[in-house]
Amino acid sequence: MANVPERTSGPLKALIVLGWNKQIWTKEAQLSFPPFAGLSIRIDVYDMLHVDSVVVGDFGYDVTCICTFEDERDGEYSEARVRSFGFEEGGYP
Repeated sequence: MANVPERTSGPLKALIVLGWNKQIWTKEAQLSFPPFAGLSIRIDVYDMLHVDSVVVGDFGYDVTCICTFEDERDGEYSEARVRSFGFEEGGYP
């Protein structure tokens, strides 16, 4: 067994993966509790992400949340607005 420190408390290092506009966007975040499918994550005053699934075991992260915008309406988001939330174009996996 590898010599890995045991984690019993503290924030989780999460990779947030957002599928939007036929692209993948990523962002690192600290979560105070374990995420689950169906969870809503607030990213701005009126903007929420819906967690569609959670992956455990991705290298460098405690958890990965695969998300979509909650209640997205056509034309509501632009590339500049998505970037303003801290997301960058990326790939997953």
